[in-house]
Amino acid sequence: MKKIFTAAALLVSFLLPLSAQFHHEHSCGTELHYQQMLKQDPTLAAKREAYNAEARAARNNPVRRAAKYTIPVVFHVIHTNGAENISREQILDQVRVLNQDFNFLNPNRTKIRSQFTAVAADCQIEFKLANIDPSGKCTDGINRVYSPYGVDVDQSNATVKSIARWDYTKYLNIWVVTSIQSSGNGTTLGYAVFPFLTNSAVDGIVMRHDRVGTIGTAVPGDSGRTLTHEVGHWLGLFHTFQGGCNDDDQCDDTPPVASTFTNASCPANGNSCSNDNPNLPDQWENYMDYSDGSCMAMFTKQQKAIMEYYLARSPRSGNVSAANLLATGITPNSSTPPTASFSSSNRVVCAGEPVKFYDMSCKATVTARSWSLPGSSSPSSSSESPVVIYQTAGKYSVSLTVQNAKGSNSSSVTDYIEVIGQESALYPNAEEKFESDPVGRGFQHLSPSGSRWTLADTVSYTGAKSYQAKINSFTASGTVFSFRTPSYDLSKLGKLGLPARLSFYAAYALPTSDPTASEILRVYVSTDCGNSFRQILERTGTGLAYSGGTSKPGFVPVNKSQWKLINIPSFSQLNRLDTVKNAIFRIDIISNSGNSVWIDDINVSQWFSGTHIIEKDEVKAAVYPNPARDNATLELNLTMGMPVTVDICDVQGRVIQTLCKKFMPVGKSLITLGNLAVDNGSIYLVRIQTRNGFIIKPITFAP
Repeated sequence: MKKIFTAAALLVSFLLPLSAQFHHEHSCGTELHYQQMLKQDPTLAAKREAYNAEARAARNNPVRRAAKYTIPVVFHVIHTNGAENISREQILDQVRVLNQDFNFLNPNRTKIRSQFTAVAADCQIEFKLANIDPSGKCTDGINRVYSPYGVDVDQSNATVKSIARWDYTKYLNIWVVTSIQSSGNGTTLGYAVFPFLTNSAVDGIVMRHDRVGTIGTAVPGDSGRTLTHEVGHWLGLFHTFQGGCNDDDQCDDTPPVASTFTNASCPANGNSCSNDNPNLPDQWENYMDYSDGSCMAMFTKQQKAIMEYYLARSPRSGNVSAANLLATGITPNSSTPPTASFSSSNRVVCAGEPVKFYDMSCKATVTARSWSLPGSSSPSSSSESPVVIYQTAGKYSVSLTVQNAKGSNSSSVTDYIEVIGQESALYPNAEEKFESDPVGRGFQHLSPSGSRWTLADTVSYTGAKSYQAKINSFTASGTVFSFRTPSYDLSKLGKLGLPARLSFYAAYALPTSDPTASEILRVYVSTDCGNSFRQILERTGTGLAYSGGTSKPGFVPVNKSQWKLINIPSFSQLNRLDTVKNAIFRIDIISNSGNSVWIDDINVSQWFSGTHIIEKDEVKAAVYPNPARDNATLELNLTMGMPVTVDICDVQGRVIQTLCKKFMPVGKSLITLGNLAVDNGSIYLVRIQTRNGFIIKPITFAP
């Protein structure tokens, strides 16, 4: 057993180089989280010491067992369709790292220095993604949740955990987020809840997405060890530098370490504390230090004994019980047929790009499977994870049948995959004035039904209507109102040397004089057919509220002076968006329980909203009668002679029939819409294209 001589420890901070004393770097937030909880409940200190006393007694009498402990895991990926929505492969890579580290199979274990090889331990703990969720449905252990709380997570509260939380006595909850706000120094990479503090509201681990695994968005130098470190906390371990040279990590086989970042660069002969006996160098190979991820390579035997102690006791014992492994799908049921279920790498994909499907069937072992993938390069497959390509735009169904000796089961989903053409048929000038429901013209809601944008019949910047995110004091803070536009070919303007812009008008007033009480507007763009989005604009506070306005709870705009032009003046500076042939925009409003936000006159063009409107400045259009039976009339009034193309399109924007493509004179022209290859009772779009853009008029052909 090592002995600590505290007198020498008093000199350590003085002797340390300044770079170590003031090293504000990436850090773990677990201890800080405990201190925050302690302020709320001072009795936790006694509870912690009681558990530690038992753990100290258990460390020298480790549990003897033949089998590994297996822990069911769920990753809650909290995202806004950005980089934080990490891939399945990145999560599987992290699980691989965990299983290597906790079973002493990590390739770098051979680099452990000779002083510590005798105390390095195989912890015999295995991690598997859950296969059955709390409601009894199949899962792949990855729960993706769209929410702005994934952008910045405040460590001082558990808001992110309230979004998605599974029973902590059955699953290890891991929340993947963009960033973690903390009152501590440096950047917080993750934090866990100690087993002696647990409750259903907070138990689990929060992780930055760029510290999950070793591929995708992961920082390469971390080697996936941030989560190994946090799981150590979740199972009761402290930092090796806990208490500094006074050593308070409860383990005698981990030499004392002076401070947090003493071993950040893994010094070969570093020995920050000389008061232990025998005097050993710092064990920066230990996963519970703050050393570089590539240096971390071991847990010790006493650390293993402490983790075993907690796994044998509530609440962690429930996670590894035989009954729970069956309930979460880790152990297959040998007496039933499997339940079919599947997922895919993408639900929305550009034509010609690969899609990978995953068999996530549960409740029993699958011995044979059959996929039906109509419209793809492989319409049928027996592979566990087939990879296919769809070449034609449209929506496609997917079905999977699985079986074993006990029987079979099937799952089918209509319109599961949406394929978008590589080049959009829509190009600037593109306008949306919200005079009717835009969802019928290629717009899509991305929010649940309770938080969707709605048509406002009595509020507008121009025309009669606008789009409203209805918010008041009863709207939950953090509620997201989100929609996406159709795709646009922005390269048309770029080729002409003209600027491509996005602009619209917004009406909003702060509910109080406090600018932090503001709603948030964010604009995103996708260049991969809606599979992922990146943020390109944010407005909040006075940046969103109309100019010169005062705070007005319950605000409703009554004139044009209460609208504000929101714009991105040039796409050329945004990774050359002006060259993209398939750009989809997304507009989000994030509630702060304040006031509604209205938008009107979205314009994708060389002009700003309100400065050039095709239907005002070039051509007026009307379709009648509407609904129509056999025939209808398109009436055009041109202010100047110009080439015009008129197409009939479906609601996805795909051309069904071209009615005319010619130079049309000034004045009125009538075009008959008859003998069309359309389905009665369906909505279609009449698209009038000029050299400057297009306008769209919906039409329904009655049965």
